[in-house]
Amino acid sequence: MVSRESMGIDAGLTFDLEGVKSVLQKALVVAALILYFGFVVVLVGLLLVGRAEAKTVAYGSGTEQVRIKYGVPTIFRFQKAVQTITGAGRLQVEPANKVDPSYKVLSVTPRFTNGVNEVTFFLTDNSVVRTKILVSPNDPAADTFYDFKSRDSADSADNENAPPLTEVELLKAMYRDDNVSGYKAIRTSQVFPSKSGGQVELVRIYQGNPFNGYVFKVKNTNWRKNLEIDVRHITVGNPSMAILSQSDETTLYPKGKGVNETFVRVVAKNTASSRDVILAMESEEAAAAKSKGGD
Repeated sequence: MVSRESMGIDAGLTFDLEGVKSVLQKALVVAALILYFGFVVVLVGLLLVGRAEAKTVAYGSGTEQVRIKYGVPTIFRFQKAVQTITGAGRLQVEPANKVDPSYKVLSVTPRFTNGVNEVTFFLTDNSVVRTKILVSPNDPAADTFYDFKSRDSADSADNENAPPLTEVELLKAMYRDDNVSGYKAIRTSQVFPSKSGGQVELVRIYQGNPFNGYVFKVKNTNWRKNLEIDVRHITVGNPSMAILSQSDETTLYPKGKGVNETFVRVVAKNTASSRDVILAMESEEAAAAKSKGGD
């Protein structure tokens, strides 16, 4: 026979075991949630701070042009922490990681839709980073991550991702219509207005680091006048970011009277945009008048 006392002990043991199981299950669920959210936080941090495709901006004493989009934050990463910022009244600037703030990595969000804002960042090592921030709701040249490095350190650092490429080598590759390691070659067809009687069409873009390359097809649409192209006066932005320019022809003749189209190639800093390029073209009469005026 089994006594009532022994039955009470067994029931108590069964109750305690069920309670322990319930506690363990809850603990496992909580631990799993903590691991999951921890993984998410680490993943977001890596995406924000450690993106390999960040565009490098090599700064010196001049002003560097930076393009960002309206409506989304853009990450600015510096070699040293930012101590003071001037001219950022129309921008929301804050640490990218609010949980563990670092003033070396900032999130920049424009409060205006379209325009230009000159902002200066003063770093803790007394470096000064001067920028001209161009804001647009839809700018294909805008990036979401910029890595600011002093020109001295950028020049001395070894680029492990791609072999070093000079502006002359890039221009040669553009002339041969080659693909370039470390550069994204984009075929396009964008026609730009011209007051000189020439038709300008952007046909290819080379995007990379530290340069961008642009290939234009220029056509003389005049019926009687020649069109002169002077690569010495091609500009990209203000101050100009043009580094090297080349044209297959310097004189374009009216249609049916000779060569009336050519390719013009421009190498510029990689913070430039094709919309900043101004080709130096004028009709033969205007060029002659300017020459007489100079005499």
